[in-house]
Amino acid sequence: MKNVCTVLQRNVNVLIENGVFSAIKTFSEYGCAFDELRVLPIDDTDRIRKTIDGLKSEYENILLLTENRALKTVANVLSGTLGQGSFLGGVNGAGMYSDGQTTLYLLSIDDDETGLEYAKNVCLPNFQKRYGVRFDKTVVRAMGANIAHVEQLLRKAQSIDGGRIKYLHARKYDEDVLEIRYDDSAPKMLVDDVVRLFADGLGDTVYALTDASLEEQLIELLKLRRKKISVAESFTGGGIARRLTSVSGASEVYFEGLNTYNEESKLRRLGVSEYTLRTVGAVSDQTAYEMALGLLNTGVCDVAIATTGLAGPNTDRSMLPIGLSFIAVGTKEQISVYRYKFDGNRKEITEKAINYALFLAYKQLKKL
Repeated sequence: MKNVCTVLQRNVNVLIENGVFSAIKTFSEYGCAFDELRVLPIDDTDRIRKTIDGLKSEYENILLLTENRALKTVANVLSGTLGQGSFLGGVNGAGMYSDGQTTLYLLSIDDDETGLEYAKNVCLPNFQKRYGVRFDKTVVRAMGANIAHVEQLLRKAQSIDGGRIKYLHARKYDEDVLEIRYDDSAPKMLVDDVVRLFADGLGDTVYALTDASLEEQLIELLKLRRKKISVAESFTGGGIARRLTSVSGASEVYFEGLNTYNEESKLRRLGVSEYTLRTVGAVSDQTAYEMALGLLNTGVCDVAIATTGLAGPNTDRSMLPIGLSFIAVGTKEQISVYRYKFDGNRKEITEKAINYALFLAYKQLKKL
């Protein structure tokens, strides 16, 4: 079984819509992992028609994603390409088409929820009925792994799985999410060997063998350990607090979050010493340490996270390099400070720091 996802959009040179990734993930959860992703110009109907004609000879399933206002145009192309009687049913322009050999799923990415509900309730049950197999998955999540090493592990897994397992790998802000997908024909021992390959190969960077985010894992562990956490953020601007409070039940373990962006705020709210700020500056390991210490000195929280750094695009009067970041994670017994030099634009630097802060807190808490 070979599957391809084709995205139709107006500008093929820009990043594809978020709805595309949601659709791909939804299909993969039902065992329809994609071997290829293509992007075509939405207004070139001749090219769309020729591409679909070519894909039909190579793929059994084609997922077509486009904007809502283009659905009817694409539907007409499909009818002309697959012939009369190919339409299997649909709603609001979305639908399924088949020529007996290849099935095409046409979905809009404008209204993410509507399109995904149609996919879950109509398209994917049809897919599973056709193949008559039960699909399952195991998820490996890691933070800070070397990308070349991850790709090497993927190649090694593919060399031993005999083509019976598919992999969906996503990397964002230095976090890797590996979905290992298989059906009833894959021996359990083989699946276990592949999962072990990734778990052992990625080592300490692994934080979950389930499809649970960093913040979900950290909140769950805080509940298990009966600990409360507080956060003091400078350049991450409340991003860590936002991630933590997005988890249901976070109020049981989340005490407070301070966005101490200004040096005066660090001094007044957290007790960072004026001497520290004057001698080593706000972006330093000592400042990060004192920020975390200020949270712990309230006597209420058990775990503290503090961040300070330069997200750019310009440096400050210290002339330190853009991307320099210090993350302090600690308990009443010990505070550890980590230094990073993140690459990327302002958003990328900030999001990487948020990910690492959550990961480091999770790792430290696991040791308690």
